[in-house]
Amino acid sequence: MPLPRRFDNALMHAPDNRDAVDAVLLATLRAWCDGGAFPVLAEPLRVASIAPHAGLDAAAGVLDGSHDLARLGRWRGLRWRLQILWREHMAGHGTQPGDPWDCGWWREGPLGPAEAFRPRRATLLMLREPAPAVAAALLATLRARSPAYARPLRLLVVSAAPVAGMVRL
Repeated sequence: MPLPRRFDNALMHAPDNRDAVDAVLLATLRAWCDGGAFPVLAEPLRVASIAPHAGLDAAAGVLDGSHDLARLGRWRGLRWRLQILWREHMAGHGTQPGDPWDCGWWREGPLGPAEAFRPRRATLLMLREPAPAVAAALLATLRARSPAYARPLRLLVVSAAPVAGMVRL
């Protein structure tokens, strides 16, 4: 059995999820992320923008399972993670609703990591107030590769102003 791939630290860094979870924001993100992902992957890439919100990191922490891991403790958390890995790799199941997502903030820089990116599991990639040309280049890179994705990628642009051509959450 090949070793499971790890979180893509070249493309993104994990959210800081110490804040309180906003239930409405979490429900909005989960519904948007899950759309086109289940029961069959119909939309490998989905893009939207959202206004800055202090609870984005905490909501991402719920989506990625960080809150569950903290609640479960070391050994029960390890068991939970192993069950997820077994389901993903040994049982051959694709992403299911409720499974943890990889969530993170984009590490702005060269587009090489975006060109090489393949979601290991459903992924929420967030961008903070990117310059329009930078966001367009990243989006074009991800769009070009998205037909080959086996797991959904959701790109969320965090911007005070709505972004032309993007759904606003």
